[in-house]
Amino acid sequence: MRDVDVDLQRDAIFRVGRVTGVEGRRISIQVDKLKNGAHLLYRGGIVRNVAVASYVKISKGFVELIAKVDGEHVDENRATSPSFKTDDDRVSRTLDVSLIGYLENGKFERGVREMPLLDNECFILSESEFGLVHTFVAPGDASVEIGSLAMEPTQRVVVGVDEVFGSHIGIFGNTGSGKSYTLSKLYHELFGAFGATPGFRERSQFVLIDFNGEYVDRPAAGDERRSTSVITSSDNKREYVLSTHLKDGGAKIPLPASAVEDVTFWSVLLDATEKTQAPFLARVLASDFWERRLANPVDLLNVIGEMVLRATKSNDVSIDRQTVINLLLEVQTCLGPHAPAELEALLDDFQANLHYNSTLRKFYWGAWGNPPLDPDNPRWQGLTKDKITALPVDFSQVREGIDLVRFKIVLQYYSDIISGYSNREHLSPLIKRLETRVPDIKKLVEISDAPLADRPLAVVSLRDVSLSMRKVIPMLLCKHLYDEKKDSDPSNERYLNLIIDEAHNILSTESSRESEAWRDYRLETFEEIIKEGRKFGVFLTIASQRPHDISETIISQLHNYFLHRLINNLDIHAVEKAVAYLDRVSFESLPILPTGACVIAGVSAQVPVIARVAPLPEEFEPNSRTMSVTTEWSKGPIVAPPVSAMLQVPDAAQPPAAAAEADTPF
Repeated sequence: MRDVDVDLQRDAIFRVGRVTGVEGRRISIQVDKLKNGAHLLYRGGIVRNVAVASYVKISKGFVELIAKVDGEHVDENRATSPSFKTDDDRVSRTLDVSLIGYLENGKFERGVREMPLLDNECFILSESEFGLVHTFVAPGDASVEIGSLAMEPTQRVVVGVDEVFGSHIGIFGNTGSGKSYTLSKLYHELFGAFGATPGFRERSQFVLIDFNGEYVDRPAAGDERRSTSVITSSDNKREYVLSTHLKDGGAKIPLPASAVEDVTFWSVLLDATEKTQAPFLARVLASDFWERRLANPVDLLNVIGEMVLRATKSNDVSIDRQTVINLLLEVQTCLGPHAPAELEALLDDFQANLHYNSTLRKFYWGAWGNPPLDPDNPRWQGLTKDKITALPVDFSQVREGIDLVRFKIVLQYYSDIISGYSNREHLSPLIKRLETRVPDIKKLVEISDAPLADRPLAVVSLRDVSLSMRKVIPMLLCKHLYDEKKDSDPSNERYLNLIIDEAHNILSTESSRESEAWRDYRLETFEEIIKEGRKFGVFLTIASQRPHDISETIISQLHNYFLHRLINNLDIHAVEKAVAYLDRVSFESLPILPTGACVIAGVSAQVPVIARVAPLPEEFEPNSRTMSVTTEWSKGPIVAPPVSAMLQVPDAAQPPAAAAEADTPF
């Protein structure tokens, strides 16, 4: 009897009103006159009263429906009635709520199973019921803590590992809103829970594409000898600080020969057009003609010499003196430091003596002061082809990897042009890009069958990489990892998560710096990963300031969203279209969210909630903290480092961040 009295007393106090209107999921609740205060007293404690963004329970017989308050308004009854003792009696407070789920068997279930009836009683949620609504971890699933509710700091926000990390994740927010911090917090908690587990270390791979160097280790403040570990300790992380600015580059990404010799690799690297350049590359890479010639230097020199001889005897208007000179210069470039001095002398000889008369479409040899020789002269072969075949050239340095493919492309290009098989205007842009991008890619990639990392997390920093390579490298790496995962792990025993920070740099739908065909191929690749990757154990995590710039297909296929402050209307609209189950109150709060707070929505959260992300230990924070200008300005003048320190050149193979790990066995 005592328990019944307690329940009746609680219901009397927690009751807020009754249902007065039902229109689909939109419910109207008239609040009792005595329940218009901000708080209620219950058994010596204070209970927060119902308000916008809070929850109510609608009791329909034995069914308990849960609704969220979207708004409220006041209605005035102007009818004359003896029951109106004062003017306040004419006014009634009405809540506009929307159904989000129901309680069943001690659990909260999202969705609408039944609709309430008019005059059903409505109650404030008890502490246990409030906890059920915000329980996001399924039975048997491990959990990680994100933070706490922004409006109820005592309620922790804990999400299930399977629901979050077995899904595609989107983290969006303006710069300075805390999205990098949220990304670090998510994966810091994951590595803290599983980082020491052998199965996790052997069966999972996380690859973080870091455009701004925010997630690489840095020296600790006040102690240059000690470095912090962003996200997780160095035991779980391997860093690749790439650079195209250093003469020999920084760290290099290991890729197998099969990936480097793939036509897709070169089509992406050289931005090859679909109709002409990509088929040319496919033909070059499919043929072993030049490999067979390379096995015998004499044979190869004979082929090159024959190309020069045919070019100088041709009357094709597209072939001139510079074509022959450029062919020899390309051979010299491909050989690099191994090019013999005799080749340099031969180039000087051709520059001085080989001439072309564009009117007669004819080559000549010798100084113009004397009657020059023409190609019909019996001595012509000795002046051209024979000089090339006599060169002491060692081609062993171009028999594999990037150098080999470049050499094949160059020789096949000039062979096609001289033979008249290809249009020079169509293929010459490809060769121009080859000259600039191959030196950069050689600084960033090495041919190796070694895995990207023998630790769960690999961070690839692109901060010091040229603009053209910043789009190419993530594309090549992600596609290689995705294809390798599909081919080598058909039973899905391993897990791959591709984390792309500042994702608008690589997933943008608009770019004036690239061709339409290249943009379509780039987007189609990542759209395939996000649409089909789940079947192969491959997941994407993207963080971006501009969700509007990212492909709608990619945004719509995400399963979990962490939404920080967004101010731009286009970005807000992009999120609105993608996140169909985001309620109106959460959606309208996006432009005014404080730094560090975010809306969590998706399959991992039963209901969208506004959470404040819990603080990270300082040593694990990303390098994205906003500087205090007044603090910096109040410091003394900057002291330049000693000249001796400036002259010290770090080991090219190991950048400073990686040098700290040099003694750690991989």
